[in-house]
Amino acid sequence: MKIIIVGAGRIGINLAKLLAEENNDVYLIERNDKVVQKNIDKLDAQVIIGNGADPDVLKKARVQEADLVLAVTTSDETNLVVCSLAGILGAKRRIARVRNIALENMIGQAGYNQFYIDEIINPELVAAQAITKIVEAPGSSEVADFAGGRILLRAFDITAASPLCGLRIADVRDEDFPWPFLIISIIRKDSVIIPRGDSMIRAEDHIYVLLPSSSLGEFLTFVNPEVKLPKKIIIYSATITGKHVAMSLSKRVREVILLEEDAELAKEVAGELSAVRVINGSPSEADILTECGIEAADVFIATSNDDQANLVSSVLAKKMGAKNSIILSQHRDLMSITNALDIDATINPYYLAVERILRLARGRGIWSVAKFLEGETEAMELIPEEGSPITKATIQHIKFPKDSIVGAVYNDKQVVLAKGDTQIEAGKRVIVFCHKDAAKKLQALFTRG
Repeated sequence: MKIIIVGAGRIGINLAKLLAEENNDVYLIERNDKVVQKNIDKLDAQVIIGNGADPDVLKKARVQEADLVLAVTTSDETNLVVCSLAGILGAKRRIARVRNIALENMIGQAGYNQFYIDEIINPELVAAQAITKIVEAPGSSEVADFAGGRILLRAFDITAASPLCGLRIADVRDEDFPWPFLIISIIRKDSVIIPRGDSMIRAEDHIYVLLPSSSLGEFLTFVNPEVKLPKKIIIYSATITGKHVAMSLSKRVREVILLEEDAELAKEVAGELSAVRVINGSPSEADILTECGIEAADVFIATSNDDQANLVSSVLAKKMGAKNSIILSQHRDLMSITNALDIDATINPYYLAVERILRLARGRGIWSVAKFLEGETEAMELIPEEGSPITKATIQHIKFPKDSIVGAVYNDKQVVLAKGDTQIEAGKRVIVFCHKDAAKKLQALFTRG
C-alpha cells in the first residue's frame, strides 16, 4: 500500500517505522526540518519537508495515488484540513488525530464524510478507556477487547500463591473450569513463549489470557483469590485522560478523588464532575496524600503529562498505602523503570494510538490489531476469505508460522475459544496471537492467492 503520514511526532515516527517494515510505500510529511533530521536514520520512508495542509505539498507526495493518509500532527485543525484536501484530491482513506472532545463530537454528529474522514483517533481518550478497563479487571496490566467487547484479552503477573502457578497447559481442562479461558502467551524474563500442552506456568510469569467477557469475574477470582473490585480511587492530574477516567470510574466506584495542582483548573473541573471529589494540591506532598486518605486507596492513577511526576507520585502513593498504581507514560522506554519501581500498569497513549491506526493500515483480511508493550507481540483479528488456506483443514492440520497461536473464532451469534479440532470457516472472524514477524505469513493463510 501507499501510505502518506503527515506529522513526525511520536505517533507519526512510530507509524512510519512500523508500516515501512511491513513493505508499505511510506511518505512522511513534516514541516520542521530539525524534527525530521533527528529521526531520519530510523526510517525507511520518503521524507518531504513542508506543510501537509498545503495542496502542493500533498501533490508532491502524489496523494491521488495514496491508499491511506494519516494526519497525526499536534494540531486538530491541521489534521482536519489535511484529510479534507486528501479526500478531494483522491486519496482512498483518511484518518485524523483529534484531541478536542467537543470538536470530535461535532464532527461525529455532522458525519465523518462531511470532512472526508474515515476515522478519528484520540490518543488521550484511548488511554482513558484502557485505564478504566484495567481498573475493572484488578490484577491485570494490559487490556484489549475484540468482538465489540465479547472477547477480552488481559495480561496478568503470576505469583507463587496463584492457583495457576505450577499448572501445565494440558492440565487446564474444560471440565475443571466451566468458565472458558485460553492462555495464549507467556512472558518469562525476556522470552516469549507460545504455550503448548507441556508448558508449565511459573511464579513471576507474565501471561496473556483470552476469554469471553462472561468469564472475566470468575477468572479474576481464580488467578488471584484475594482480588477485590476497588472501592476508592485517587487520580492525579485533570488532563484530558484524567478527567475521562474520573468521569467513567465515578459511575462504577464508590469514591473517586481527583488531585489537581492548578487551583483554577481544579475549580473548573469540580464544577464539571459532580460525582468526583476534586482536591487542589500536589501528590508529591505526603500531607496532601494523607488528606486524600491514600492509606485506603485501592488504586492510585497518575495521568499528568509529566512522566517524572507520575513516577514520583505513584512511588510515594504506594509507600503510603495505595494497593495498586497505574501511570500514564509518554515514553515506551520507561517500562523497565516502572517494573523495578513496583508500578502495576503503564499506559502509553501514543502506543495505543499507533495500535488503533495499524488496524486500518494493515490491509486485506485484517480487521483489527492490538500491540503489546512486551515481547514485540500482538493480537490480530482476521477474516478468512473463501478458499483461503486456513479454511481447508482443522487448526491442528494447518502449518502456522512459528510463534503464533489461534485464540478464538466468532461471528455475530457465537464465540468459540480455539482447539485443535476447530474448523475455521470463511467470513468468520479469528483472533490470532503472534510475534510481529509472523504477521505477514499469517495474513497469507487468511487470503486467497
